[in-house]
Parts: sequence; structure tokens; C-alpha cells
Amino acid sequence: MTEALNNTTQNTPSKEAFKFQEAGKVLAKMTGQDIAEAEKKKNQRNINELDNEAFMKLFLEQLKNQDPTAPMETDKIITQTAQLTQVEMMEQNKKTMMEVADAMKSTKEVNEELKKFQESFKTSLESLNKGVDTGAKASDNMTQMASFNTVAMIGKIAETDIFGIDLQEGGEAKFSLYFDEPIDTSKGHPTITILDKDNNFVNSIDLDDKNGESGYLEFTWNGEQKGGKKAPSGTYHIKAEYNLDEKSGKYHESRIGRGEVQSVIFKEGKPMLRMGEMIVPIASALEFYEKSAK
Repeated sequence: MTEALNNTTQNTPSKEAFKFQEAGKVLAKMTGQDIAEAEKKKNQRNINELDNEAFMKLFLEQLKNQDPTAPMETDKIITQTAQLTQVEMMEQNKKTMMEVADAMKSTKEVNEELKKFQESFKTSLESLNKGVDTGAKASDNMTQMASFNTVAMIGKIAETDIFGIDLQEGGEAKFSLYFDEPIDTSKGHPTITILDKDNNFVNSIDLDDKNGESGYLEFTWNGEQKGGKKAPSGTYHIKAEYNLDEKSGKYHESRIGRGEVQSVIFKEGKPMLRMGEMIVPIASALEFYEKSAK
């Protein structure tokens, strides 16, 4: 029994030998030896496998060393050739399947990245929509505040960016002009002048029958040029001169798009100015001032 125990002790590795083995493994990892060994095993060819080149060499040697008196029969040659073809097809199919698997893996990764991008893009759009909504609300609030301020414009003179009227050929045009003070026909010759878009004279309307009138006065132009010929379709500028100032030698003037703000109208929450027969958005106003300012 003592002898058996001694044999067991001799066959069991000592602690020092175990530590030495572990140290060898660590050293192999540090030097990269374990990786090299793994690659070597990976690239080793199975001795039981027969690739195309080896098969062809064996086949040629078989033909070369056959008995001339009893050559290989044709059907055997065809059979072996067919076997070689099948082997090649199997290898090609294997290669193709591996490529398809790699492509599917790559497609899956691309789809995952695309999904992440779409989620990020959706989040950005939601943030943008929130920002737009906030901006729209702020704009509405500013518009409402501006609307209350426009009430203070009632009774003031407004200069707007409207300077003329549109005429359709063969038709007539109705318009109104604002006169700050009563027309006095004894002071010069009060007249309305109609000009084309290039400020060329087209026609005029006499104001002698409006003596003593002021404020918004309505007029109708028959659409004719001086001499009776119909004016073509287009935009025409209209202005009036009245009450000549003897000291300065200048007339008081009035034009389309200028006049007293009579009221403020809210259309779909937006303020509009009513000036005689004209209703214009407040955005068209260029200037406001008191009646006596000019």
C-alpha cells in the first residue's frame, strides 16, 4: 500500500509544476503565441479532404501509369470527371452561401443603422414642430397686441403702399380720395390727374363741382384717355391738386392710398384699416400722423 501511495505521489504534478504551466500560458498570451497557434490550426488542411488540384493530379497520375494493354474505360473516366465537377459545384455553392450570409449580415447592420437614423430624424422633426408651434403662438400673441395698438390709429392720417387702381379695358373705375380741408375753387384750379404706370398723362377730372366739400369724396373714371380713346388695361396712378397756396405757389395734394383711418376691422384675427371705400391690411401702412402734422 505504501508503494502504491508513492506511485500516486510521483504521477501527480507538484504545485511548482502547475505554477510553471500557468506561467507558460500567460507568457504565450503576452507574446501572441497562442494567437499564432490558433491561426495555424485554422489554416491547416484536413488530410482526409481532397481538393480540386489534388484530385486532378491523382487523376492524371492514374492515366499516366495505367496498363497500356488494359486502359481505363471511358465510362470510368466520365464518372471521375463528373465527380470532380460535383466537387467544384459544391465548393462554389459553399462559397456563394457564405457570401450571401455575409451580405445578409451587412444588410441587417445597415437596416439597424437606418432605423436608428429614422428614429433620430423623427425626434428632430418633433422638436422642430414644437418650435414652430411655439413660434406661431408667439406670433399670434404679437399680432393680438398689435391689433390693440391699431385702435389708437383711428382718426389719424395713414400713408399706405397703395398708389393706384386697376382698370380693365372697356370698363370704368370707381375710387375715392381724401381731402384734408374743404375744396375752394377760388384758389387755383382743383383737378384730379390720371397717370399710367410710367407717369405719363392719361386724363383729368375737374373738381369745380366739389366746391366746399372735404373728407372722402367718391369719383368715377370712364376709362377713357384725353380725346375719347379707351385706355388699355393696367394700373393707373391717381392724384388730386386743390387749394393753391399763393405764398408757396403749391397745391394741397391727395392721392389713392392716403387718408384718414375711420375704423379698424379684424378679419380672421388680422387688423384691417378702413379708409373710405378702401379696406387695406395694416401691413400696407407706411406712416401714421395727426391731421394737422402735414
